[in-house]
Amino acid sequence: MKYNVRRLTSRAFLIYMLINIFTYAFAHTAYLFVNDAFGLTFEYISIYLSRIADFLAPPIIATLAFTVYSVFGMRKAMLFSLGVASARIFYTLPYYYLIFIYNYAYDSVESIALSFIASLLVIGLTVGGAAISVLIAAAVLKKKTRLDRKALKDTLPELIEERSGFDFLGRENVAFLVFALLRFAVELLKELIDTVLFLIEYRSDYSAAEILTILANYVLIFALLVASYALAVLIKNKVVANFKTGEE
Repeated sequence: MKYNVRRLTSRAFLIYMLINIFTYAFAHTAYLFVNDAFGLTFEYISIYLSRIADFLAPPIIATLAFTVYSVFGMRKAMLFSLGVASARIFYTLPYYYLIFIYNYAYDSVESIALSFIASLLVIGLTVGGAAISVLIAAAVLKKKTRLDRKALKDTLPELIEERSGFDFLGRENVAFLVFALLRFAVELLKELIDTVLFLIEYRSDYSAAEILTILANYVLIFALLVASYALAVLIKNKVVANFKTGEE
């Protein structure tokens, strides 16, 4: 059974585009009211919406790419990732434009050019991250199943058809656990670095609210680890059920 990759790409692109537009709307509102309490509220909402989207997007894109990879191979999986990741430009292009024009005082033309370059870098990193994630998942799955490379390649189309559940150690679920853990490791490392730098800079001169915020950030990261795995499983099952072409 094969999949309608074109329809899957366009659907995933549309959903990711809407998520990016929605997330950017809060960042833009925060900029418009930067000196008001209203703007500060939107800034906090924007920060956490962006963190949630940035955490969840990579494992979900990797999950979809892995599904395509299982049937069609790496080249088509990366083309799919590029198609979906390009929706990120609906956030990065206007966001970096504001950064360059207001924070760094570039003129309009320079800001557009720099924001476009920054957007391409973000898209490239997203696609590269998806490729690395898929390769790591394949390597872990190869070790778990004890199959050689050719046997695993032949098994993947059938394996991806198996309904995934919340037994994250099952062979049909290992790839999605890998994607969630990879993202979790990156975000946890970033948060640890931020925490250490904060404690070094402020030493004992910090408030209870700031410590609670740091703790809340760690709780959020662990919650998103669970959420990213659960979403990956649900989305993969939905893709298998709804994007088949019927062709063998």
